[in-house]
Amino acid sequence: MASPASSSRRQQQSTPLSRSALRARNALVLEHLPLADALASAAARRLFPLVEREDLIQVAREALVRSAPRCRAGEPPAPYLRRCIQGALQHHLCDRVRLVRVPRRLHEQGQCPLGHLSLDATADSEHCLLDQLASPEPEPASSEAMNGLGLEQLVEQLPAAQATALRLTVLEGLSLRAAAAQLQISPMAVQRAQKKALAALRQQLAGGG
Repeated sequence: MASPASSSRRQQQSTPLSRSALRARNALVLEHLPLADALASAAARRLFPLVEREDLIQVAREALVRSAPRCRAGEPPAPYLRRCIQGALQHHLCDRVRLVRVPRRLHEQGQCPLGHLSLDATADSEHCLLDQLASPEPEPASSEAMNGLGLEQLVEQLPAAQATALRLTVLEGLSLRAAAAQLQISPMAVQRAQKKALAALRQQLAGGG
């Protein structure tokens, strides 16, 4: 059963705001916009590259606009707005991101509770599957274009994470595991960043830079 406080807040939200209420809401939104962006950016860094930072910022700002009119007079608005924004981000992630985190220790021991095999796990003293995955070969046309434009110049235009993954795995020839150990991230994250970097280079070359 809904509490009287939550029912009152829903009723306030459905009632059109007066000019003074709109001004008060807008002032709260502008004041706490950095809070919404910070919460969204923190979630994006934590879940990179599963979610886009811009999407989470939009969700956080929408939650801020919806929640600002429900702040109670005489109470500090920041704690309430923080809870509302975090709740909206969690709902968005539950609906849009399918993520099951299994500790690396369980992966390596072969004790994954969901019964799936980790690409990073070893078995019978064999190399893990990630170490056996070859880096994608560049297309011939792309290779010629890269030589003409300067590969390093194109790589410099990529986001830092993608550029670093590409340098380590393609230019320096490191395995996904070795690159991950150097960057202190998972091999799968290195592979995803590498794929994004290669796709961005192909798109840039196809469009003439």
